[in-house]
Amino acid sequence: MLDTARYHDATRRTAPVGLIDLAERTPWAQLDEAAFAFRHRLAEHPLFTLERLADLSSQVLDRPDISRAFRGADLQLPRAELKRRMRNSILGVENNGLWLSLHYLDEVDPAYERLFDQLMADIEDLAGVPVRERMHWGSMSVFMNAPGLQVPYHFDHETNFLMQIRGEKSVRLYPKGRATLCEEEIEDFYRSNALAGRYRDELAEAGTLFTLTPGVGVHHPPLAPHLIRNGREVSVSLAIYYVMSEMEYRARVYQVNFCMRKMGLHPRPPGESAWVDAAKERLIRALSMSHPRTHDEMLYSGIQRLMAPARMARALGRCVRGALHPASA
Repeated sequence: MLDTARYHDATRRTAPVGLIDLAERTPWAQLDEAAFAFRHRLAEHPLFTLERLADLSSQVLDRPDISRAFRGADLQLPRAELKRRMRNSILGVENNGLWLSLHYLDEVDPAYERLFDQLMADIEDLAGVPVRERMHWGSMSVFMNAPGLQVPYHFDHETNFLMQIRGEKSVRLYPKGRATLCEEEIEDFYRSNALAGRYRDELAEAGTLFTLTPGVGVHHPPLAPHLIRNGREVSVSLAIYYVMSEMEYRARVYQVNFCMRKMGLHPRPPGESAWVDAAKERLIRALSMSHPRTHDEMLYSGIQRLMAPARMARALGRCVRGALHPASA
């Protein structure tokens, strides 16, 4: 079962330590609203050498849910062979052309858990927001990328802080949510389509371009589309991210809207009617797994069950008849 209580345990929290520059406070008033750059002290940090990350990959691959914690190779291989290949891929990333990532680092090694807590303490101090008291879930991932690779245009559910540790990359970030995305794109994303965002030619020079070098990071608000391109060297970057409860709530509303649109209805966007949103949210929450092991199971299990055709028809029929008008839900 996914342990979310640990994020709210005040006895395990550290005080701010300045891993993020505590002197640059002005941009942090834009937390969750707009992209901004910041400085950090993780450049060349010993936890993020390729050798240390190659060792860490063995622990990540020991997780029972490795398909969520690791991406970059054939997960059907025997575990020992998978560990050997992953280790070699990380150590050889300069020449193998691969995009590699390890996830849930704070859950597999106490050193990374301490680092997560220290970074969250700095973020809270800078933003003046008790994030850990309010957040629903959080974690950290590391990305190890060969030179010149580009990450497709996409957006994320989480509030994200991407920190460059080695190499260079450019990040073009666009305004969040409806300022850039249409309702159908967001609905499609929340049915578990990570690449639901549709890139358009007019976005080529839009948004804000950030150049990340070691010691520089950028804040991504939730649902803020972005494009990322690595520079001419191996890139190592850390992402620390979290989800507030209000984003989980809104996600469930979008999930019902996706199903309703598939049925030919025209659902109301979140925020137009509190009681309509509440009815939709309750429906998805009732269908979601009681004891999820990962955040993906927590977020997507309800809509995966709802999307079974017969279940969708019955559940949405009850929802529409009981609380919503079918033409304006």
